[in-house]
Parts: sequence; C-alpha cells; structure tokens
Amino acid sequence: MEKYIFYKRKSDDSEDRQILSISSQDRVVRESVTGFSGLSVICNYEESQSAKRPGRPKFNEMCERLERGEAKYIICWQLNRLARNPPDGGRIIWLVQNYGIKIITPSKTYDSNDILLMWVEFAMSNQFIIDLRKNTMRGLGDKLNSGIAPILAPIGYYNDTTKKQGLRDILCDEQRFPLVRKMWDLLLTGNYAPPRILNIATNEWGLRQRNGRPLSRSKIYELFRNIFYTGKFYLYSGKIYDNGVHKPMITPEEYEKAQKILGRRGTFKFRLSEHTFAFNNSIISCTCGSSITAHERYRKVCPQCHLKYNSVVNEKCPKCGALAPTKTSYFCYYHCSRKKDPDCKQPAATPKDLNEQFDQIISLLTLPEEFIDWALAKLRKAHSEEIKYRNTINISVQANFNTATKKLDNLLSKYLSEVNKNGELISDEEYKRQKVLLLDEKKKAEEILKGYSNQQDNWLNTAEKSFNFVLTAREKYKNGTKEEKREIVTSFGLNLILDNKILRLDLKKPFGKIQEASKRLQNPSDKIEPTKRIVREGQTYYFDSANPLWGDRRELNPQHSPPQGDALPLSYDHQ
Repeated sequence: MEKYIFYKRKSDDSEDRQILSISSQDRVVRESVTGFSGLSVICNYEESQSAKRPGRPKFNEMCERLERGEAKYIICWQLNRLARNPPDGGRIIWLVQNYGIKIITPSKTYDSNDILLMWVEFAMSNQFIIDLRKNTMRGLGDKLNSGIAPILAPIGYYNDTTKKQGLRDILCDEQRFPLVRKMWDLLLTGNYAPPRILNIATNEWGLRQRNGRPLSRSKIYELFRNIFYTGKFYLYSGKIYDNGVHKPMITPEEYEKAQKILGRRGTFKFRLSEHTFAFNNSIISCTCGSSITAHERYRKVCPQCHLKYNSVVNEKCPKCGALAPTKTSYFCYYHCSRKKDPDCKQPAATPKDLNEQFDQIISLLTLPEEFIDWALAKLRKAHSEEIKYRNTINISVQANFNTATKKLDNLLSKYLSEVNKNGELISDEEYKRQKVLLLDEKKKAEEILKGYSNQQDNWLNTAEKSFNFVLTAREKYKNGTKEEKREIVTSFGLNLILDNKILRLDLKKPFGKIQEASKRLQNPSDKIEPTKRIVREGQTYYFDSANPLWGDRRELNPQHSPPQGDALPLSYDHQ
C-alpha cells in the first residue's frame, strides 16, 4: 500500500493572515481529496512558521523521510504551503523529478510531468513575498514620515482603531495617562524603586491595563525605559524617530534623569537601594566630589569573648560559638562613597549630626505668623496693582502687534495689485525689505506678549508657597518620615556638601532673603522693644530690598524711591 505524508503549515507572519488556518486546511483537504479516509497517512506534520526562508525543522524532516523512501505522496492544501523560497522549492521539485514523489492538492496532483508548472507556481509564491515586503515597507515609511509610531501603544495611550489602517495614530488614554505620569514623578524623586511604584499604582491607585490585568514586574521596567513617553519612538532596528505626533508624557531631560536613576545610562550611574535612608541617592556630596552614601549595621557583643559581630549574618558568635545575646545595637553612618577619590579621609557623620544641623538651618527660615500674614496681604495688594500695570502694557503691545499685522496685509495687497504688474507701486527689492522689517516688528511684539503671559501670577504663587513652607517646615521635619525629610531638604537647599561632619549649602531663592529677614526679626539688640516694632522693622526691610521673590518693585514703579538705611545686600542668588 502506498504511503502518504500530510503537511499543513500556517505562517506566523503578517503576509499570511488571510490564509486558511491549519484546522481549515485539514478540513478542506479531507473533504476534497477523494478517498482520503482510506489512505495510509504515516505522518501528519503541522508547522506554524513562515516559508520565506529555509530552515523549517518539520519540513526538513519530511524531505529526509521522502528521500529514504518511507513515503511516495505529499498531501497539502496548496504548493505555497510547502515552499515560498527558491531552495525549498527546488528541493521539492528535486524529490518529484528524481524520487518519483507526487504532490496531491484539492485542485491538482503534481508529478514529474508538471516540473515546469511547479517552477512557475513556486516562483509566483516567492514573488508574492517580495512584492508584499516592498508594499509593507512603503506603507511603513509613509507612516514613519507622518510621525505615527507603527507599534502597539504602551500603557497610558491607545491605538485609534476608528481610522483606516495606515492612518491610525496613537491617542492619550484619559483614564490612565495621569496615573502613569504620577509613576514617572515618583521615580524621578529618586526615593522609590520600580517595584514599590508598581505596588502603589496597582494596590492604591487601582491602575490596570486596557485588558483589565495589572502591570507585571517586568512591564514596570519596560515602561520606565520606553522612550515613547518623550514624544519619540524607535523601531526594532534601533533607529530613533523624533517626529512623533503623539502627546509627550515627560521631557527628554526627565527621561535621561530616569535612566540615570535606573542605572542604565549616563555618566553618574547610581541604583536605587533596597534600604531607605533620608539623605542618600546623591543628595549630599563630599568635598572630594564623590556622593555621600549610607550604611547601617546591627551589632551584638559576645558575652563570652566580647567579640563584636554582625547579628544579621551570624546567629552565634563566629569566634567562640556562644549564643547571641538578645540586645542588638543599631548604627547608621553617612560617609563618602570614594568613587572619585579612593583615598578620601573625610570622617563619617551620624543621622543625629545631620538632623541637628538641618533643624538649625530650618529654624533660621522660620518667620512669625503675624509677619507672614502681613506679608501675604501686602503681596496680594501689590499683585492687584501689577495686574493693572500689566494690562496697560498688554494693550500697548497688542496694538503694536495689530498694526504690524495690518501693515503686512496692506503691503501684500499693494504688491499683488494689478497696478503693480511692472513694479510701478513697489519693486521686488522694496517689498522684501519692508516685509523683513514688519515681520521683525511683529515677532518682537509676540515675544513681549508671550513673556508677560508666562510671568502672570508666578511670583505671587512662589511667595505663598515659600511662606507656607517656612511656617510648617520645622514641625514636619521633626515628625516626618525619611522621604518627607528628604523632600524638605531638597526644597530649600542647593549644593549640599559634607565637610568634616559639617554641612555647607546654598539656599534657593527666595529662602536666602527669608533667612535674612528671620535673622533681623531675631536681633538680640531689639529684645527690650515691643514685638510689634520688631516685626514692623522686619517688614520694612523685607519689602525695601530688591527681593528675588517678586522682582525689584522699582522696575514696576519708577517713582519708587530706593531703600534707605541698613538694608542688607542679596547674598543668595541661586536658582
């Protein structure tokens, strides 16, 4: 009895999505091939792999069995199920021509008399792959040039399936977009490891993917390494495209900072520690330029030999074997990491040393509540006056902008008029010269309007936040968690350096002037005078100074006289 091999293949690539599945091929062949149920099928091969190139294992195994004479027939749905590339097609034809193999399909049986026809059909199958690749690359190129990423949208976005294929852009998922942005914010603080962020987003915020499943641990790292969130995207080739039309979630600078925190790229690589300390993660630097790191130790003292050893690693004394005592001593040190200077000799500082110094600095930023209420009232009044002044300027600048726009329209109408066919009204050179002047005038007006728009309410908001900070910062620092302490310190301090256990730092604006006002209010020479007088002197000094918080008032009011008396100069000019 003749023996048969039944071969079915379904491609896992996109060009064969329209082709019948393996189960459909099986059904069609069994119904179409006459007497199929009575045939001696020795093997039923099923393969889910593209035939664009050689290397299919089951196909090769089938050909080897045919060469050994184990079967004489191949049953398949179509010839293109067997091969779509020249080497595999040639191998099938060689089996038909030299081994007498016959190929049975629902439409035709191929033998040694159909060699030419088989060459043609295999060539057509191969050409189909070539044409399909060209068409796919052309469509992909058009999509890339238009700034549409040809990818499955990550969490926070979704693919717009309402448009035709090739025009489907990526839109913001209004439900998940703000939550994913908050995840980036947590990472950028340097205080949260990705697994902890994942736990917060999943269990506290209820974040789920569009399929209803929570993010996995690997997905959270994939999210924080995906450049798509900056408005860019890249393909499998590694090329980055900067023309993405989707809405960015973070800036490129934030992305680079995140990669440094993850320890993936950048010069200053540091990884999130499993332990949580208040002042690590490069918040404080050593005088040698290295970062300050933290270590904690749990020590026990052997009651027999008095050896000090690590109680976390050893349950018994490593020297004499005595059982560990119940009392455990905890030590924590902040010291130089010695990355830039391995021989750095700076001593280590304890958390108590740093906390006392930070508390002293914050105490100098404290102002009486009476003064803060008075200052905010004055600021709000000044802000109301500034609005009137700003509106006057906006009206004037807007008028200049409208005039320049009108002149440009008139110039163009004059240049394009029928009377000016031969340049009788205005020549080409004169038109270009006037156009450049008017465009420059219009651009300057636009920049002034934009600048005033960006400055609106900024100085008042900054003042209110700063005053609210100094009113409650000391109490929050004393009773706050390690993360809260870190946030408070980074809110007012710049360039923190630990030198021989002594902290040196620069105060951000406007905390430098707040500190000067606080010192003046606490002047010991004024203790015998009433408190209200001291506050009034502080108030007078605070607003007579060219305070960086809201700018020099003399710039807004030229008639304002310069400060008199012993007003101190600015000493903190750090942004």
